[in-house]
Amino acid sequence: MPRATSTDISLTKSYIPKVSKIPGISPTIAKFYKSIENRNIHEGRVVDQAYYKSNNIERLFTNIRFDCLFKINEPIVPRFILDFYSQVTVQTDEYGYLVISFMIQHEFITLTLAQFGQILKIPYNGQAVFTNEWDLGSLEYSQETEGPYSTDLPTPDDIRRLLELERVMVDRTIKSQTVTLTPNQILTKELSPDMKQWEELIRENVFGLGGHRDHLPACLAHMLYCVVAEEQYNLAYFFVKRIECARANPTANLPYGMFLTRLYRHIMEVYPHLDNGIYDIVDRVMRPLALKQTRRPRSDRGKARHSVSSSSSHHHGTSSHQHDDDDDDVETSRASTPSPTTYLNSLDPLNYQNYEMPSPSEQTDETLFERQTTLLNQTQEMHKEMRGGFKSFGKALKGVFSKKKK
Repeated sequence: MPRATSTDISLTKSYIPKVSKIPGISPTIAKFYKSIENRNIHEGRVVDQAYYKSNNIERLFTNIRFDCLFKINEPIVPRFILDFYSQVTVQTDEYGYLVISFMIQHEFITLTLAQFGQILKIPYNGQAVFTNEWDLGSLEYSQETEGPYSTDLPTPDDIRRLLELERVMVDRTIKSQTVTLTPNQILTKELSPDMKQWEELIRENVFGLGGHRDHLPACLAHMLYCVVAEEQYNLAYFFVKRIECARANPTANLPYGMFLTRLYRHIMEVYPHLDNGIYDIVDRVMRPLALKQTRRPRSDRGKARHSVSSSSSHHHGTSSHQHDDDDDDVETSRASTPSPTTYLNSLDPLNYQNYEMPSPSEQTDETLFERQTTLLNQTQEMHKEMRGGFKSFGKALKGVFSKKKK
């Protein structure tokens, strides 16, 4: 299978707009964007039908709603990605629910995890955990032990047993030193040939590029476990945690380029006045995953272009609405999908905060920057008011301090 490489992802720099270099932009706003626009975007990969119809991928992935990973095929909106990542914050309300907030132009937008999952068309119920570690033991230390995302995770022994792993080597060279692997450190070569295809598909649309592809991150091993065990997995939780992690790392690639196009479309449907022409949709080269036996010559790879005009891509796509009930049967997710307008109307209303805009003479780049920062800092208080105010304040404090003790 022709894998994506760091060379592929570095090509995204050719279309990332340099907002900081716009003539007349203030140093304050230029600095605001510069750290983001110098990063690469992890677009994701388009998956060939022949690939996901092989080795039970379609059946097993659909059972846990991971079919979203081989159905994604979107253009990229670079400026929207920059605006999103330059201001996104992830917080927890007093009930322990994740809240993702960001500002697009002058609109401050707050989404619950369920809303975020609905918009991106990814599962937002099931097992939830996030860690960047390799060792399977890190899952236990990273899981939430109380609240809405409390999860009864499988043990490392459960994961190794269900994945039918067989140790192929004990020692590994890391930075010129020989290191003895623990039983909880899984190498990619220990997976069966079928499972290696599952791993590649999940890695390239959930984890991105970079890192050591010869070993299996703990969270990826857990996802494979859920595929085999047909356990629901909260992909929205993982996405939001990884977005938060990438935002905090000044050198990390910006993940989920194709998935964020769905968020872009949603925002432009709800706030059509924001669709003012600055968000160009990139007609870019997309390299699909392909079966090894149908692998094209190296010179021909990546030449097929994914062409979507700005107008058609804005309204393109269908959705599969998920309900909060984990017991929805599979047939519900396979039902005919509604139109984009019906889908948007089926979501809970977006939460956002209005404010009076200053007059043109008062509105400078500096005042806008200060207003954005203030609004982001007010997110937590806004959600306390929305969900019951000081009524649950004592419960919120208890939850905060219990997390700090972990």
